[in-house]
Amino acid sequence: MLAQGTDLCVVLGRSNVAITKDVYGHLVEGQKRAAAELMSSALLGDVGSHNGSHEG
Repeated sequence: MLAQGTDLCVVLGRSNVAITKDVYGHLVEGQKRAAAELMSSALLGDVGSHNGSHEG
């Protein structure tokens, strides 16, 4: 559910998840990187796979 964007408070059923975030927050770092890469791809296109060469 977290990977799909559901808020941590909703998943855990708590109003305050500060301690849980502190303890387990590192587990979602990969998701943050993936989200950043998707946003970059959406805004800039898939620049990394072209390596500066143009076909055609």
